[in-house]
Amino acid sequence: MSTELLVRATRGICAGSVLNAELGRAVTRARIEEWAGVLSLYEPQLSLVSLGEPQTAPDNEPVAVGATA
Repeated sequence: MSTELLVRATRGICAGSVLNAELGRAVTRARIEEWAGVLSLYEPQLSLVSLGEPQTAPDNEPVAVGATA
């Protein structure tokens, strides 16, 4: 009797873990897709940025170039 209860409990825990893992993957995939969409808005600007040289605006004002995580 106690072995059967242990097996049932373990199956429930495993099923819950699988469900949580699948949910986590789905949320992560959605966030990656959202950020990919945001990044695509900035790609034309990023292709103009040279990492080795300071950038200047047309009126010779320095342009702030940075990234955040």
